[in-house]
Amino acid sequence: MTSRSFADGAVTAAQPAPGTPALDASACDRERVQFPAAIMSHGLLFLLSPGDYRLLGASANAIARFEQECGVLAGARFAQLIAADTWVTLETQLAHLGEPGPPRHLGRFGMPSGGAAFEVFAHRSADVIVVECEPAAADVGGSADIGGFEAVSGAIAAVQAAANWQDALGVAVSHLKRLTGFDSVSANRFLPDGSSWTVAQSREPHVLDVLGKRFPRSDIPEPGRRQMLLMPFQYSPDLGDEPVPLVSFEPGLDPATIDLGYASLRSISRMCNRFYLNVGVRARLVVTLAQQGELWGFLSCWNSAPRALPYAARLACRALAETVALLVVEKEAAERQRETLAAKRRIADLMQALSAEPSLDEALAVLPARLIEAMDVTGAALCDGQRVILAGNTPPADLIEAMRPWLEAQAECFTTDRLPSLYPAVAAYADRATGLVAVRLLEPGQFILGFRPEWVHEVEWAGNPQKPVEIDVTSGEARLTARGSFEVWKQEVRGTARPWGEPEREAVADLQRALIPWQQAEKLRQLTVRLERSNAELEAFAHTAAHDLREPLRGIRNFSCFLHDAAAERLQPQELAWLDTIRTLSGRMSSQIEALLQYAQIERQDLAVRTVDLNQLLRTVFENLSAQITESAARIEIPRPLPTIACDPVRTAAVFENLITNGIKYNDRSDKCIEVGYLDGTPPTFFVKDNGIGIAERHRDAVFQIFRRLHPRDAYGGGTGAGLAIVRKHVDQQGGRIWLESVPGEGCQFYFTLAPGGAGRGT
Repeated sequence: MTSRSFADGAVTAAQPAPGTPALDASACDRERVQFPAAIMSHGLLFLLSPGDYRLLGASANAIARFEQECGVLAGARFAQLIAADTWVTLETQLAHLGEPGPPRHLGRFGMPSGGAAFEVFAHRSADVIVVECEPAAADVGGSADIGGFEAVSGAIAAVQAAANWQDALGVAVSHLKRLTGFDSVSANRFLPDGSSWTVAQSREPHVLDVLGKRFPRSDIPEPGRRQMLLMPFQYSPDLGDEPVPLVSFEPGLDPATIDLGYASLRSISRMCNRFYLNVGVRARLVVTLAQQGELWGFLSCWNSAPRALPYAARLACRALAETVALLVVEKEAAERQRETLAAKRRIADLMQALSAEPSLDEALAVLPARLIEAMDVTGAALCDGQRVILAGNTPPADLIEAMRPWLEAQAECFTTDRLPSLYPAVAAYADRATGLVAVRLLEPGQFILGFRPEWVHEVEWAGNPQKPVEIDVTSGEARLTARGSFEVWKQEVRGTARPWGEPEREAVADLQRALIPWQQAEKLRQLTVRLERSNAELEAFAHTAAHDLREPLRGIRNFSCFLHDAAAERLQPQELAWLDTIRTLSGRMSSQIEALLQYAQIERQDLAVRTVDLNQLLRTVFENLSAQITESAARIEIPRPLPTIACDPVRTAAVFENLITNGIKYNDRSDKCIEVGYLDGTPPTFFVKDNGIGIAERHRDAVFQIFRRLHPRDAYGGGTGAGLAIVRKHVDQQGGRIWLESVPGEGCQFYFTLAPGGAGRGT
């Protein structure tokens, strides 16, 4: 082997001869590999019509063989080629073929002319039944078959015991090599860029050493990848044989339209065939390793000479490979889960350390330094729009500040291993900021950033990864051909950082999910403090304003009365009316000031909570309202005695008094009825119901606003509109809540609870 190195993947492919037309390298990805119109030469293939099993076509070697034995095949039925007792068995199985899918093994059968037996397979392909026949190995069967499966059982146990998924593949290839007798067996893992990496290899000394090497994506074009999922088990005993064409017996049936995607004998593409021959491989066996319908990797068996592998041995290999796929994928997932849990645990420890800081602001200040300890980053930064805090190796603060608009356009948890290609301004700082993880915080422009330096490393390719263009001498046309050199090419990779794994991405998402609620809670706390301060200032202002306005208003009212009494005889009627208006307005304003003062004083008065018998409290309320109750002829009903609870008796009496007064006042019935009671619960729910005018649904919140009246000023006896606002304030102060239900014209029901300091449980 020889070595070459090249930077940044800059490899110059072999150029076509002068005058050769430009070629489309994507042509391989459009090749119709499922429609080769040919099969491998070691088997026979027949195309049958469903139902009557008439021969629609066959491989050329089948025609040559059976025309000698049975005459012309065109127009014949498949039954004519098979012994009568054999046909009974085959016909029953053919009748059960359903939708297109992998071939079924119908059995091992002899032919009428005698000779070697055939392993017979069949499957549906659109409206055609495809029957494949492979020569059965005469020396295989019985104990040999059992031995193969016993070997598989031991191999599976060894794979299961492996410490990790790489070791498991190493065990698998060793056992698969013994089972198949091939010169080399390797295990390859597909990488995110589509290339494949040889994780394990068991080989004879003369076979190409590909352990640890990378194969470019172009070595397995897209059609080949689809075929690997369609047919996970692909076997070619002699790649040097010429393909055998299909021949149609039907005028309208073109062999090139027959989908042989599920055919075991399908001739492989010329590009794929040339690839293996260039490596020195004459027989191959490829087994796909898949995870949830996606390509994970594959096992590749190579032999430098043609090698026939009996069907029983292939079954054993398939059983081993399918189990290996499950075990290896599970081991890799388990390792990734362990890495994820470890990363999450480090983030949890980080958050626990931050929670010990005196405040969120101080926690964020030390977060960059803590992040370097918790994650695999060499630098970190906090950018919150007002400051940039750096730790470790990072770009300058002004550059990070300038990145904020670009970061806003990225995902909330953003990672890249090639930041300079996305944000060129950091290219000068590749030694510290080629990799980036960015976590968006609560406020716009707030980010936690982690940086990784450029990761300069070598990748060993099994040959020049740029597929050269050559002249295909077979067709005489310019076309892409498989590369012929598999010498070691060492690529020096620059411009990227070590990639971010899924465990790391999940961990930074956890970091965001922990920080944002903390920020929200702190923001809410600050808003609450400001709101409480503002409310206290407003209440103090209201109390001061109300108190200071009382005396001037009293003077205005008194002097207007003095003026009326002293000059009534000298004033005109209009002037007397003006004086009356002054007295009325000053009286109304005085009432509003008294209500405002009462409302403001509620917050300033301490709760005096004690055990109160509400029945006794109601008797006092009724005594205070006796004149109003008598005058209105209102009927008071108490369906059952009220409980004894812990509450502030003065505030609670004010609540009942206001609600009962409202029930009498806003009631135009001749038979006014007020009901006072409670509903069982913890705490109990009290209610005051009336049969008055009710409240429309759209006004149910407005009635609790101070000075908010729903009727004209003088309607229903006037009033300040502060009563229900005062009621709600008294209820709120005692840890309860108040609400109402009403049907306009039928009455209103006010409900409220009281739970001062968590008390208020009924007794």
